[in-house]
Amino acid sequence: MKIILAGFNGTWRKETGKILSIRLKKQFFDIEEIIEEREKDRVAHISQVKGKDYLRQIEEKIVKEISCLEDIVFSVNPDVIASEENRRILKSDGIIIWLTAEPSIILLRMHPGKDSKTLLSKQQALAQIRHVLKEHDFSVFADRIVDTSELTPEQTADRVQQILINSF
Repeated sequence: MKIILAGFNGTWRKETGKILSIRLKKQFFDIEEIIEEREKDRVAHISQVKGKDYLRQIEEKIVKEISCLEDIVFSVNPDVIASEENRRILKSDGIIIWLTAEPSIILLRMHPGKDSKTLLSKQQALAQIRHVLKEHDFSVFADRIVDTSELTPEQTADRVQQILINSF
């Protein structure tokens, strides 16, 4: 079975995936890492230079490749879940777990080491995160949702493991 961890950056998606893969003795794949390795460029830059349609095509190709693998942990961003075809493929032999967190927590996690008062006072940053969370909330397509706001990556992995135990 495939375990698909979906969510925004700052929700412990990759960190939880790596922990789960070790605990469950499964391979871990992160779609953004695969894209960046193949394209030799950052995802954000690829999107700006080659366009979002180009990026979506790469994501769909990777999802099809990954669908052939068994017993993996796969970390994907919300745009992957936005595609109906990707959802169909991922759900066929997997469980989609949507990871979420409060916007202020996401902001702090994305900018570790920064003065939290300075970051949180930047209303534009928080407003942008809220907007993106609202516009790209594909949690309705998930089998389960985990709010990671008050969790460490290890605790998030514990929750996901509990979900897996209770689901099967």
